[in-house]
Amino acid sequence: MNENNGKRHWINLSEANIRDMLIALIGLEFGPEPEKHIPEIRDSRKNFANYIADEININSKDIVLDLGSGCGFGSYWFAQRAKHVHACDISPAYLSFAQRELSELENVSFHLIEPYQLDCLDTNSIDVVCSMSVFIHFNLYDIYWYFNEFVRVLKPGGRIWIDIADSESLDLKSPNTNGGYFLKHAQDYRADRTNLAGLMQWNSIASIINMAKHFGFKSKKFRSGGQLLFIKL
Repeated sequence: MNENNGKRHWINLSEANIRDMLIALIGLEFGPEPEKHIPEIRDSRKNFANYIADEININSKDIVLDLGSGCGFGSYWFAQRAKHVHACDISPAYLSFAQRELSELENVSFHLIEPYQLDCLDTNSIDVVCSMSVFIHFNLYDIYWYFNEFVRVLKPGGRIWIDIADSESLDLKSPNTNGGYFLKHAQDYRADRTNLAGLMQWNSIASIINMAKHFGFKSKKFRSGGQLLFIKL
């Protein structure tokens, strides 16, 4: 992300403005006033988090890193299955919200991080990395540096689940699919080219798989839409 503008998109969020926080997290999926739909947003994240937990087989022995944990909606459901969850985010506002959201859970810890830095986590301490709707905003350089940290913090056999904006399945003739996101963000980009962090960064699945191999990860499977699962060899 651009140092001067990219990180600011999330870091400068105000905890007092829950509407902006939620829109920055999920877009306008729940309309222009998402703060009125928090129960529905929780349910949506519950379904997504449990789907991911099934895909990557999170179990009661696992230490999980939820990278880009946002409001903690996903972390809550990972914590129902895992031994412990490390909720990491670059946004103080999101972490503060998440700490209130998950205040009753004793197996979640919260970490304010800098981009590409997971110094809060020990080497070979993590079983699973999950990053929900985060890598869709990263370019290849961002992804490179995060994998550089993943190879350090993950135990041998550790698993990674990420989703990317898949350029190979981009269909501009179908605005109701990923083509709609592209066309909308193309307009946003033309209006303000400095707002790259809030836009989807379109990547090739093959490129991500090759990068993961460079760091010693094996691609276990991927699904249409850019969902990728890796294993540390």
